[in-house]
Amino acid sequence: MAETESQENGTEVNQAAAKEGSNGMDSSLKKETSSSATPVEKKPSLPKRIWDKIGLNPGMVIIMIKGALPPVIATALYQVNSFAGIYSTLGYLVSIMSIISFAILPRAKFIQTMILNIVGVCIGAGVALLTIYCSVQARKHTTPVSTGSSAGPSPGTTVVEYNSSASAVSAIWLFANIFIANSQQMNPNFTTSFRAKRPSLQFPVIIYSIFGNVAATYAPQFPTMTVGIAFVKRLLEAFLTGFAIATGVSLFVFPISSRDVIFKEAAEYIASLQATLKSQTKFLETLESADMFRTATGSNERDENGQNAAVLGAQDLKAKLTALIAIHAKMAGDLTFAKREIAYSKLNGKDIDEVFKLYRMIMLPIIGMGSVADIFTRLAEKRGWSENKKDEIKSSFELADLPQREKEVADWNAIIRAAHSSFTAMNECLDEGLNHVLYTLEFAKKPKKSIGAATQQTVDVEAKGEAVEPGDEGFAASFKSRIDRYYQQREDVLKLWKQQKGLDFPTELEGQMPHPSESNLTRADQQQLYLMLYLEFLHYSTGLAVLDLINFADGKVESGAMKKRRLILPGKRRIMKWIKNACSEDQSSDHTPDHSESGAINVFIGDSLQGKGKDPEHLPPTNAWERFGDGIRFVSDFFASDAASFGFRVACATMSIGILAYLKATQTFFVEQRIVWAMIMVAIGMTVTAGSGVFGLMGRVAGTFIAMIMSFAIWYIAGGRGVPAGVIVLLFFVIFCEIYFLIKLPRFTPVVLITMVTQVLILGYELEVKVLGVAVATSSGQLYYPIYELAPYRLATVAAGCFVGFLWLYFPYPVTARGQLRKDLGASLFLLANFYSAVHTTVRTRLKGDAGDMSDKHSPARKLDKARNNLFSNEMALLAGLRVHSSFTAFEFTLGGKFPKAQYDAIITQVQSILFYMALIAYSSRSFSQQPDTTDAATTGTSSTPEPPPPSNPWLTNLARLISTTNLTSLQTTSLLSLLASSISTGTALPPFLTAPPPYQIREKMEELDHNILSVDHVAEPGYAAFAVGQVASVLIHDDLEKLLKGVRELVGEVDFRYYPIGTEERRDEERDIKEGVGKSKME
Repeated sequence: MAETESQENGTEVNQAAAKEGSNGMDSSLKKETSSSATPVEKKPSLPKRIWDKIGLNPGMVIIMIKGALPPVIATALYQVNSFAGIYSTLGYLVSIMSIISFAILPRAKFIQTMILNIVGVCIGAGVALLTIYCSVQARKHTTPVSTGSSAGPSPGTTVVEYNSSASAVSAIWLFANIFIANSQQMNPNFTTSFRAKRPSLQFPVIIYSIFGNVAATYAPQFPTMTVGIAFVKRLLEAFLTGFAIATGVSLFVFPISSRDVIFKEAAEYIASLQATLKSQTKFLETLESADMFRTATGSNERDENGQNAAVLGAQDLKAKLTALIAIHAKMAGDLTFAKREIAYSKLNGKDIDEVFKLYRMIMLPIIGMGSVADIFTRLAEKRGWSENKKDEIKSSFELADLPQREKEVADWNAIIRAAHSSFTAMNECLDEGLNHVLYTLEFAKKPKKSIGAATQQTVDVEAKGEAVEPGDEGFAASFKSRIDRYYQQREDVLKLWKQQKGLDFPTELEGQMPHPSESNLTRADQQQLYLMLYLEFLHYSTGLAVLDLINFADGKVESGAMKKRRLILPGKRRIMKWIKNACSEDQSSDHTPDHSESGAINVFIGDSLQGKGKDPEHLPPTNAWERFGDGIRFVSDFFASDAASFGFRVACATMSIGILAYLKATQTFFVEQRIVWAMIMVAIGMTVTAGSGVFGLMGRVAGTFIAMIMSFAIWYIAGGRGVPAGVIVLLFFVIFCEIYFLIKLPRFTPVVLITMVTQVLILGYELEVKVLGVAVATSSGQLYYPIYELAPYRLATVAAGCFVGFLWLYFPYPVTARGQLRKDLGASLFLLANFYSAVHTTVRTRLKGDAGDMSDKHSPARKLDKARNNLFSNEMALLAGLRVHSSFTAFEFTLGGKFPKAQYDAIITQVQSILFYMALIAYSSRSFSQQPDTTDAATTGTSSTPEPPPPSNPWLTNLARLISTTNLTSLQTTSLLSLLASSISTGTALPPFLTAPPPYQIREKMEELDHNILSVDHVAEPGYAAFAVGQVASVLIHDDLEKLLKGVRELVGEVDFRYYPIGTEERRDEERDIKEGVGKSKME
C-alpha cells in the first residue's frame, strides 16, 4: 500500500513540476523520472473491487481462521467419549473459556491476559471452596447430615434437599464476591479497583465472576465438602482446559507476535504520512487559483476557478490528518506490549521505542502544516469575510472592502504558485525518504525492478546523475543535500513577497542599507509573512525529522543489527515495571469497563481532580491515633466512591436473578431452565454508563437472535439430525465469518462474542446429548430441550440477563455517558493545563540556556521532554475516549431539555486544537536552545533541531537573549484552564468577568529593546521562522481559548454580581454584550 501511494505521489509531483517549470525556481531539488507516457490503468474487475471493499487480506484471513479454531476444537473434543465422561454437563464451559481467552490477540497481550485469567480463576476456586465450606457448615448446624438424593452437576457429585441456612450463606458470599470483584480492594495503600479502576483486568474479572456464579448457585445443594471439592475441581479443570486450547492455538497455529503488529502499524504509519503529504500537495495546488477564504469557510457556490476542488481538498486533508492521529494513538497503545515481548528479531525494545518517537517528531510539523485551512478560516472570520457569518465581526479588524480581499487573494495565489515547484519537489523527497525507512528497517519489501525497468535504468544512468533510489546506500547524503537546497530556495519566495510589498533590496547591498522595521508593514502583511514562514519552517522541519529517521535506520544497518535475527529478551527493569503496572492503577490502559464497545482509554490524571488532594476538613495526621482515624475514614470513602457504586450495582443485578437459586419455590426452576446463564450475562454485560448499557442491551439481544438463527441453519443444513461432522464444519465456517466483524468493527466485540458463545452453547449441548444420552444430560437437574426449543430459551435468558443489568444502570439513579463525558472533559482540560505548564517551562529553560544536555537522563531538558510526551499521549487518548462517550449520549433517554452535544463536541475540538498548537510552540522553541538538542533522537547521535544554526550566529544569539528578557508565554493560561477544568467537572458556575489572557505582544516589546531585530531583511536568518511559528501558534491558542471559555460559560453559567435597575437600557445593553461575547479582550 505504501509503495502504491508513493508511486502515485511521485507521478503527480512530476506532472506538477512540469506545469510550473517556467517559474524560474531551481529544479535541482526534483529527481529526474522517466519521460515515457504513463500507461492508462485498467478498471479493476468486480470481484477485485468487492475484495478491496471488504478489506480482506491474507493476514486477516489467518486471524479469522485462528479465531474460529478454539471453540470448534472444544466442540469436536466433546465427541470423544472419554472427554465427555470427564466434564459431563460442564463441557459447555470449556468452549466458553476458549472463546473468552481471545486466541487472536498478539502473543504478548495474550500471555499477559492468560496469566491474569489463570490467577483469577485460581483465586475464584479458592473463594468458591470457602463459600461451599460455609454453606456446608450452615447446613450441618441446622439439619442432620444426609446422603445425596440425586446426581450433581458433575461426575462424582450429589445434591440434597433445600436448606434455607445454606442458601442464605451462599447468597451472602455471592453478593460480597461480585461486589468486591467489580469495585475496589479495601486497602489504603493499594487503592486500585478490579474492574472499575483496573480496566486491564476486565476479562479476568468476568471469568472470575462466571466461576463464582456457577459455584455459588450450586453450593447450597452440596451435603459435604468432599462433594464440593469434587465439583470445584471439575469446574477448574473445565476452565483450564478451555485456556489450554486457546493457548495452543495462539502459540502454535499461525503465531502472531506483538512485534508483527507494531511493525505492520509502523508501515501503516508511514503510508498515512505519505497520504497526508500527498493531500497537502493537492490542496495547495487548488489554492493557486481559488479563493482560500471561501475555501476555508466551505462555500458551496458554483465552481469558480476550482473553488469546489479546493473545498474538497480541505476536507480530504482533514480526513487524512484524522487517520494519521488515529494510527498514532493505536501504535502508542501497542508499543508497550511489543517492548515487553521475548522475540527472535532484529530490532530490540529500545529501537522500537525510538522509531515511534521519531515518528512523532514527523507527525507534529505535518499536523501543523495541515492547519492552514483552519488558519484561513480564522482570518476570514476576523475580517468579516466569512461566507457563513457575514454580519459577525470577530475582532478589531474593520470590515474590509472587496478590492482589498481580491488583492490579498491574488497575493496568496502568486505566493503559492511561486512555491509550488519547491513544495511539491520537497514532498516527493519526503515520500522517498519515508520509503527508504520502510525498506531499510524491513517494514516493507523493496520492489524488484523488471527487466525492462533495469534496461531503462542502465540507459538513463547518465541522465540520472547523483540521484539515489530509496533503500540504496548513500541515500541519506542525497536526501540531506536536497532538503538543504530547499532551505536555500525558500528565499526566492520571500524575495517575491518583498517585491509585492515594495521592500526588495539588492542582495549585495542588504547589509549596507537601512532595514525597514517589521512595524512598517500593515497587519495583513505581517500575517502573510508569518504564515509563509510558518509553512516553510514546518515543511523544512519535516524534512529534518525524516532525515533523523533515515539516519537512525542507516545506523541500524551500519551497526549490523539488520543482518540477522537474534534472541531479544526484555530487561529486568522492564519486567519489574510490567509487574508493577499489572498490580497498580492502570494509567494508560487500552481496556476499560466499556472498552469492548467503546474503545475508550483509561487515563490517570493525577489526584487534583479525584478528590485526593488536601482535605479542607482535616489536617495531616501527626500521631498514631490520627493515622488510625485516617484508615477508618478510608472505609467510608471507599463506599462513597464511584468504583464501589459500580460494584454494588453489578452485585444487585446479579442477585436479582440469583435469588431464584436460593428460594425453595424457585431453586428447581433455576436449575432446570439454566437461569445461571442470565447471571453470567450480567457479569459480561454490565457497563459503567447507561448509554453504553443501552447500546449493549440492543447489541447483545441482537447477537443472540443472530446466534439462534445461525444455529438453526447449521443444524438443519447438516441433515436435520445434527450430524457431528457437518455441524462442526459449518460451525467453523460461521465463526470464521463472525471473526471478520470482530476485527473490522471492534466496537461490536461483545455482540460478536455473545453470538459465538451462544452458538457454541446451543449446538454444543445438542451434540453433548448425542454423546452422553438424555439420561446423563438431565442428571444434573436440567431439562432436555430439542434445538428448536433450546435456542429460543437461550435468547430469552440472555435478554432477561441484559435487561436486568440495564435496569440497575438506571436504578436508584442513572449513571449516564453524559455525566461521564462532562467529568472526562474536565479531566482533559486539567491535562491540557498541565501540558501548557510543561511547555511554558520548556520554552523558558531553552531561552535561558538551562535545559542541559538531552543525552543526560537527569537533565531538565530530558525530564521535561518525557513529561511533555506522556502528557501529550494521555491527552490524545482521553480525547479519543471523549468522542466515544459523546457518541454514546445518543443512546440515552432524555427527560427535559436536550443534551448540548454540539457544545461538547465543539469544546473537544478546541481542546485538541490547543493541544497541537502548544506542541508546535515547544517544537519550534528548540531553535533557541543554546545546547545541541537531540530531543527524541537521543540515542541516534543525530540532531533534530529544525533550523541548525551555527552556535556563534550573532543575530540568533541576540534574538534569544531579547526573548528571554520578556515573557513569551503566560501562566495565566494555566490558571484559566485549571479553573475551566474544575468548573466543568463539578458543574459550578464560572466566576464573573473571566477573560482569556491576550497573546503577549512580544514583537512590540522586542522592538522597544532593539528596533532592528525583527526587520524583514532578517527573515532568512535561522530562528526567525521559529519565532514566527511561535507567534502564529500563540495567536491561534488565544482564539481557541476565547471559544473554549465561551463554550464552558454556556454549559455551566457565570456568577452574576452586577446590579442594575430593572428594565433599564444599561442592563439590556450589558445582557446583549454578554450574550454576543462583546467586552472580552480583543486579539491583536
